[in-house]
Amino acid sequence: MDILLDTLKDTYLVIPVLFIMYLCLEYFEHKQDHYSYDLYLHKYGPLLGALLGMIPQCGFGVLASVLFIENKITLGTLISVFIATSDEAIPLLLTNPHMYSSLISIILLKLIIGIIAGYIIDFLFKKETYQYDIQTYHSHSHSPIVEALKRKFKIYFFIFIVNLILSYFIETIGTDSLSTILMDRSMIQPIVSALFGFIPNCAASVILTQLYMNQVLSFASLLAGLITNAGLGILALIQNKVEIKNILKICLILLIVSLCITLPIQWFYLMG
Repeated sequence: MDILLDTLKDTYLVIPVLFIMYLCLEYFEHKQDHYSYDLYLHKYGPLLGALLGMIPQCGFGVLASVLFIENKITLGTLISVFIATSDEAIPLLLTNPHMYSSLISIILLKLIIGIIAGYIIDFLFKKETYQYDIQTYHSHSHSPIVEALKRKFKIYFFIFIVNLILSYFIETIGTDSLSTILMDRSMIQPIVSALFGFIPNCAASVILTQLYMNQVLSFASLLAGLITNAGLGILALIQNKVEIKNILKICLILLIVSLCITLPIQWFYLMG
């Protein structure tokens, strides 16, 4: 019952975000003069995506994934949102005044990294397109509100079930075992932490932050895990049947960015 309630707490805020987003999509899909909006999102996407990702709400990762699937934003913008988002890490650090310097550092670093990485990815992959036929996901036989509700609950149900299962396994393993798995204070720790961050569950960012606050994780390792932790965004890609090779590409990009930034930080930390 506790796990069920925690899962509801972690995911219920996704519902209004998804509904508003789908309602906007339905509106623009019914209109024929939204080209300027698409152009604006493609040009300033990584900047806007990183700023949006700063908001501590895991629903924005889902929003970015759906917009990417419907070809409204670029791959770079999707990456920028995933990198910038921190889910529950920010509220947790806010509860401890001694962590405010770490909080500011994480927010600024993830914002800057998200913007830079987003534009670099768009430059490197500007010739690649990701076309998904939105008609395969829904039809326009009902009003925009009805369609938005149908699409919202379809993806939320999938996210809720997967999060419930993941929360159960994380609770079963326990924090002590996870701290051992995360290789206390070593050059390997950021790598393991980055891989741990791929768990598509809000609990992942909570565990990483708690371990950092308990001085089990280094700052570099916390940053590594939070860069790869895209919240529920990866689940949205899986639920909408995005090709596995594209999901793996996104994960690989996140991992490379994470390790390129955090391994040097970890090295200087250990040498100091």
